[in-house]
Amino acid sequence: MNPTVKTATRFVLENTALRLFGGKIPPYWLFRKTELANVDSEEYSQIQQMSDKELEDTIRTNALGVPMQMPLRFKLEEAGAEEWFFPLEPMISLTGQNIIVRRQVNKGKVKGSIKERWSQDDYSVTIQGILIGFDGKYPEADVSKLRSFCEAGRVIAINPLLEIFGISHLVIESWDIPHTVGTTNQNYTIKAYSDDIYKLLLTK
Repeated sequence: MNPTVKTATRFVLENTALRLFGGKIPPYWLFRKTELANVDSEEYSQIQQMSDKELEDTIRTNALGVPMQMPLRFKLEEAGAEEWFFPLEPMISLTGQNIIVRRQVNKGKVKGSIKERWSQDDYSVTIQGILIGFDGKYPEADVSKLRSFCEAGRVIAINPLLEIFGISHLVIESWDIPHTVGTTNQNYTIKAYSDDIYKLLLTK
């Protein structure tokens, strides 16, 4: 790759990344001027230290070339399995709850129940999105790919929002592929639960 083109492309990615984080980098050609050699880089030094691959992973674009804020990837737990990027960024909703046991005991004049928090329940995760065939045809390949993950039951899910809640695996309970307006469009809804990796210790 031409070094100049690579530098320009790198700078565009850095600029896009910083815009996502709330900042702004001056146009890359301004850095050719010697009087700007001492530009304060504190705001974007962390971005500049990223490798090309890390930066590209940060600025994922959808099938339309639009940067995605929360891209989603699925992967099966099997040897040689490849990650699948959802071509268009879906909407992801999480619902969490604690498992509370309420006990009614005789406390005289004190009202209410005794609450015991036993544990935290699984997160309920809903994924809603659309697949679009950009060649004017129905997105058959993407729908088939989505089906393979849904029918697998358990998948590795990689997404910034899920990572915040410590979710790396999903168990898919149900999926809906409804009638969708347009011959090139297909809506979908996936309902799943978070799934931790458990280690059971057996003793004699």
